[in-house]
Amino acid sequence: MKKAAIFDIDGTILKDMSSERVFFRYLLNKKIITAKDVLRFTTAFTNNLFLLKGIYLRKNKYYLKNKDYREIVSYVNECFRDRISPHISPIALEEMNRLKKAGYMIILLSGTLSPLVECFRKYCNADIGIGTSLGIDKDGAITGEVDGIHAYSGGKVRVVERIAAEYNLDLPASSAYANQYLDVKFMRMVGSPVAVNATRLLRFYAVRNQWRTVEF
Repeated sequence: MKKAAIFDIDGTILKDMSSERVFFRYLLNKKIITAKDVLRFTTAFTNNLFLLKGIYLRKNKYYLKNKDYREIVSYVNECFRDRISPHISPIALEEMNRLKKAGYMIILLSGTLSPLVECFRKYCNADIGIGTSLGIDKDGAITGEVDGIHAYSGGKVRVVERIAAEYNLDLPASSAYANQYLDVKFMRMVGSPVAVNATRLLRFYAVRNQWRTVEF
C-alpha cells in the first residue's frame, strides 16, 4: 500500500487567498465576464437557495456559462502565472518536497476549478490534482453546472474514498493538510492530520485532538 500526503489549496498552500476568486476578478478585468454573466450567476444562486438546495455559491459556476472551455483554460494558465503562483507558500513547497522524498504520494484536493488545480499540480510537482470539473456541452461550451463530485466539504470525503481505492492508499499512514473546520471531515480519514493556517474553530478542534498545527 502507498502512503499519501493530501493538501488543500485555498488558505493552505495559498495563504489568505481563494484561487477561484482571483480568477473571477481576473476575468472581470479582462472583460471576459460581463455584467450579464454576473447577473446570471447571482440569479442561479438565489433560485437554488429558495429551492432549499443548500449553500450553492461555491458550486455555482454560472459566471462561466456559454464560455468556450478551451479559451477559459488559456485564461486560467495566464492568471495562474501572473496572479496566483507568486503567492504559493515556499514553506508548503518545502513540505511537499520533503514528503515526496520520504515516499509519500502528493495529492492536491480542492473545491476550486480543475484547470486551476492542474496548474497547481504542475507547479508543486504533485502526483495528483483533483478539483471541481466544469460541465461542458457537445460544442465545448461551459454549462455552468459541476460535472461529477464537487470537491468541497463532504465531497472531499467521497473523493478521498475513491482515490484511496484506486491507488491502494494506506490512509492510517497518510497525512492531510487543510485550514478550515469543514475539512475535518476528510482530515479525520488519515492517521496524521495537520491544521495549516487554521481558522479559529479548526485550531480549537486540532488542539483538542492533539493534531499538529503549522503556519505556511
